[in-house]
Amino acid sequence: MDSLVNQLKMNFPGRTYQIERLFSLFGYKNEPFVSSVFIYGPSSTGKSAVVGSLLDGLEIRNACVNLVECYSSKVLFESILNQLSGHKIDPFKGHPYAKCDNVMDFIFNLRKCADEVDLNKSVIVLDKAERLRNMDYNLLPAFLKLKELSGLSVSVIFISEIIFEKYYFKARTLEPIKIHFSQYTREELWEILRLDFDHVQNFIRNNFNENFDINEEFFSNYLNLFLSVFYRVCRDLSELRHMSKLNFVKYCEPVFKKECKLEDSMGLWRHIAPILKASLEVLYLRISPVSQEGKQQSVEIKCDGARTVKQFTFSKESLAQFLELPFYAKYLLIAAYLASYNPPKEDKRLFMKYHGKKTKRMKDVKAKNIVSEQLNTQLGPKPFGFERLVAIFYAILEEKVDFNSNLLVQISTLVELQLLSMVSDNCDLDSRKYKCCVSFEFIQIISKTVDFNITKYLVDFN
Repeated sequence: MDSLVNQLKMNFPGRTYQIERLFSLFGYKNEPFVSSVFIYGPSSTGKSAVVGSLLDGLEIRNACVNLVECYSSKVLFESILNQLSGHKIDPFKGHPYAKCDNVMDFIFNLRKCADEVDLNKSVIVLDKAERLRNMDYNLLPAFLKLKELSGLSVSVIFISEIIFEKYYFKARTLEPIKIHFSQYTREELWEILRLDFDHVQNFIRNNFNENFDINEEFFSNYLNLFLSVFYRVCRDLSELRHMSKLNFVKYCEPVFKKECKLEDSMGLWRHIAPILKASLEVLYLRISPVSQEGKQQSVEIKCDGARTVKQFTFSKESLAQFLELPFYAKYLLIAAYLASYNPPKEDKRLFMKYHGKKTKRMKDVKAKNIVSEQLNTQLGPKPFGFERLVAIFYAILEEKVDFNSNLLVQISTLVELQLLSMVSDNCDLDSRKYKCCVSFEFIQIISKTVDFNITKYLVDFN
């Protein structure tokens, strides 16, 4: 078993404490399993990956369900029973192992499944467990006491992005064992990204140059440069991994073209610095950095052989032109940008017709001499509340429209498209905080499609 723990520590750097804690709870065969474990932490911190790898390595029968997919109690119960029993659904008939409409049916069928399959020391993993708060009120207490209610040695692992104190329920239950997955540090991210060395090297050889041989030191130096730019802006491992692979190809372009050598670190840095800066503006949009013309760009990379590889990159301007958003969604995105880059105290002056006379003070006169580095559009987006977003939306929209569920869905769509990011808990609609992720050039093009002059409502230009 020590070999399994050591292997997990090598595969998941920075998660030594969490792996040892989970192994102490589930790794000893002679000890009973705990009733429930609550694992929480930010996204992309290895929660689901560590739990899945540990359970598979220990060969523990488990059922892992994602509550985004299991949107109702019926689907959740049937999915758990299908996995624990090993039942495979016929694609033509589609009958589950057993139909469960409530908690009592689930416990009855769970005991029935235990007569057919050994469920002793089995585990149920509920990923995205915060969704339980929007489902039936008795689900969370039932899963916390599932071992007691069913009489079986079944443990439940909750994986969530919020703390347990934000799970509201009236029933008094024993709190689960809590394990926190903290955010990765810069050194831990560097170690994790280094694990992609073999994959990146094979990708370069298969697509660009078969004879191109890079060493780990060259790749490590690139990661140091990459994290020096991106670490202060983003801690999401999946986004950092995607952008590091995308920009590493551009980092190697001078070597492909024989303009620089592998040892010329200063020449490679001068080449990649503006590209990394442009990549920050499209960090969450999953597109390539902007080209100089602002259009689709075709880059030809000549290798040592006779083969030439073409890479097509699309700028954020071209994406904004072809992005098909509903009419009101564009206005919501514009309102979000204005809320992110305007101070709240200026809303009355910018969006109200009769805002009163503003007295000129000395600090307002000095503010006219502000440098470009201190402009709000240069300092980055600020979080804003849901009520302020709605207020600005109605202020800039000329026609009158009722605020209904369709507009709420469009806000969720903007979050899913990574045009907006949620920076708070989503348990309460009124307390939600958002942040706009698009650049000024991007929102200018969106504004032109609806014939809206956005510079008129920005403090930096007004």
